[in-house]
Amino acid sequence: MIGATRSIVPTLRGAGLALIWFAVVYAPAFAAVAWLRPGIQIAIPIIIAVSAGVAALIILLSRDRSGIAEFGVAKVSSSYVLVAAAAGVLVGAALAYLAALHPARSPIDLSKLQPWMIFVYFVLAAPVQEELIFRGLLQTTLSRVVPAAAGFWAVHFPVGFIAVLFGLIHLDSGVVVAAGAILLGLIAGELRRMSGSLAPAALFHALLNAAAALWPAP
Repeated sequence: MIGATRSIVPTLRGAGLALIWFAVVYAPAFAAVAWLRPGIQIAIPIIIAVSAGVAALIILLSRDRSGIAEFGVAKVSSSYVLVAAAAGVLVGAALAYLAALHPARSPIDLSKLQPWMIFVYFVLAAPVQEELIFRGLLQTTLSRVVPAAAGFWAVHFPVGFIAVLFGLIHLDSGVVVAAGAILLGLIAGELRRMSGSLAPAALFHALLNAAAALWPAP
C-alpha cells in the first residue's frame, strides 16, 4: 500500500505524458485528412501511415541505451507466438459472436471499401500500427515512470490504463465494441509485457480483427 501511495504522483505524470503522446501521434494524421479530404479508401491508409510514422519517430527519439527493444521492437520466443495465436482465435470468435448479437453502426462506411482493402487495412496494417502506438509507445512511456517499488501497481497499471484508453476511442462503435477493445488491450498489453515484444500483441490483435471481418452477419 505504501509503495502504491508513493507512486501516485509519478504515475499521474506518466499517464499525462502518455495522453500527450497519444494526441501528438494522431493529430497530424487527422489534420492531413481534414486538409486533403480524400475518400475513405485513402483516408484510412493516411491515418495508419502518418500516425505509425509519428509514433516510430517518437520512439527513436525517446530510446535509451537499450534501444528500441524497450518499446517492444524485439525478437520473441515462439511460445508467446503460439499463445497469442490460440488466444486470438478463441477470444476473436467470442467477441465476434457477441458483436453479431449486439450489432452497432460503425463510424466508418465500410461499404465503400473493397474486401482486399478491409483485409489490408484492418487485419494487416491497423494491428501493427495500433500496437506500435498503444503497447509500444504509450505503455512503455507509462511503465518507465511507475516506480518498481509499487509492486503489482507498477506491473499492471500501465497495461490497464492503456487498455482503457484504447477502449474509450472505440466508444463511437458502441459499448460492446468498446468493451471488446478494452479486453483486447488487456490481453495484448500482458502479451507485450511478458514477452518483451510487440509481435504477439500484434498477432493477437490481427486475429481479433480477422474474426470480426469474417464473422457472418446475422
